[in-house]
Amino acid sequence: MSNSNQRIVIVDALRGVALMGIMLIHSVEHFDFIRLPDYNFFFSAETDKSVLDTILFLISGKAYSIFALLFGFSFFIQMYRQECKGIDFRLRFLWRLAILLTMGMIHSLLYTGDILHIYALLGFVLVAVYKVKPKILAIVAVLLALQLPLLCNLGYAFAHPDYEYVKTFGKGLGKIAKEIYATGTIWDVMSFNAWKGHVAVWAWTYYNGRYLQLIALFLVGLILGKTGFFERLSDYKKLSIRLLIIVALSSLAFYLLTLHLKDFDVTVAQGKLLKILVKSYFDLAFTGFVFFSVIVLYLKGFINKAVQLLAYVGKMSLSNYILQAVIGVLLFYGFGLGLYRYLGSTWSLMYGILFFALQIYVSKVWINHFYYGPFEWLWRALTFFDFKLKFKKEKQ
Repeated sequence: MSNSNQRIVIVDALRGVALMGIMLIHSVEHFDFIRLPDYNFFFSAETDKSVLDTILFLISGKAYSIFALLFGFSFFIQMYRQECKGIDFRLRFLWRLAILLTMGMIHSLLYTGDILHIYALLGFVLVAVYKVKPKILAIVAVLLALQLPLLCNLGYAFAHPDYEYVKTFGKGLGKIAKEIYATGTIWDVMSFNAWKGHVAVWAWTYYNGRYLQLIALFLVGLILGKTGFFERLSDYKKLSIRLLIIVALSSLAFYLLTLHLKDFDVTVAQGKLLKILVKSYFDLAFTGFVFFSVIVLYLKGFINKAVQLLAYVGKMSLSNYILQAVIGVLLFYGFGLGLYRYLGSTWSLMYGILFFALQIYVSKVWINHFYYGPFEWLWRALTFFDFKLKFKKEKQ
């Protein structure tokens, strides 16, 4: 690939797509606690349920997956550009992950669903495999995506029908969290999130195999960087179309399988493990469908304007991600405005759409005046210990 410092618009746009998905699903979930409103204005409970189920189906497990893939790609870009200058960036990147971990842990005190600290904890794998060839990385990514621990657990459940699938940690914390987020003070929320909230998130990440899935996507992003996929996108047009068809058919197959899981003659433990496994496969396939749909539509020139707008949001994805959650918590939680009492899933979805539209506008204005988003600047300045890093653009 070239050593150009030019940003790749489609990469920023894909970050924008991920942020849009995150905003919409977090809105209908009231930022980590799904709870029926005390009052239904205009929209019925049935409508709200349909909206919630649709958003969960389309977005849950997909938006963060796109982010993970691009995280791996960004890692390669940083490593490669420094390597071209004769600099080994691996230790510096570990320091960069430590900064991200700190940001994520602080952010998660207010919003326990924070993904930044998870990426930071898992991101060290990228440093370890940076020199590995793409073909080997692809094999490892496939093995991780297959969820071998879950498959082994499932095999054991079939071999021993009396096996009971029991979660050994994090059990019951979700219900406690909902009550605290709805009625607790800001101190109650932060005290819970400081430990028990993290345990709940880590337990969910572990039991659902998300940690393996995220690492697999990190590796896919690294492969895309090593092969120059985004830099030579037009060369991959036919391949992208073929892959789009494959992931579309795979998504359909796993979706149909999900619908019929209840018809299988299995034990409770077998059913639980099958459901987790099939959902993991479906989420990955559907993530690929979204990813390659954007790529193919962009290559055909159908969404150029949308790509430009989404790229503004993606250029400051860290700042926009944190802002979404902080404002959302202050609006929906009990210690804030407590909007969960009044906004069902339909109104919450409208809020998410309007807020993201506002983020597009604000991001466009901001990028016209500044080189980085505020948290992007802070992350870069701390990475290089350079607080003289240019932030504001000079007037032309």
